[in-house]
Amino acid sequence: MPGATSRISGALLLVLAAGCVDAQINRLGPNRPARPEGCSVDLFPDGKPPYPVVDVASGTVSCSGKRERCLDEIRKMACTVGADTVYGLAESADGGFTHIRATYGYAARERP
Repeated sequence: MPGATSRISGALLLVLAAGCVDAQINRLGPNRPARPEGCSVDLFPDGKPPYPVVDVASGTVSCSGKRERCLDEIRKMACTVGADTVYGLAESADGGFTHIRATYGYAARERP
């Protein structure tokens, strides 16, 4: 449902909690089927991609440890929400945790 904030479902939340990771997702657009685990995801940390995208979610991933760990979780979340693109990363850190907010979308049409 667009605009509804939802926590990640039980099993996935348990997996994330075991690794000191928390994720919150806010659905923005059309619900999409999940993509396969390990799916290909384009990351654009500094802005929008050079192709049109349809936003499906935004969210924040918080993790202990290295930034790369959070990026791995962002890629996993993208697959879960049916996205192939993640952009506009906003990062902060406090108390040994890294927090990254991002927008998740999918390519609106075939790329050149």
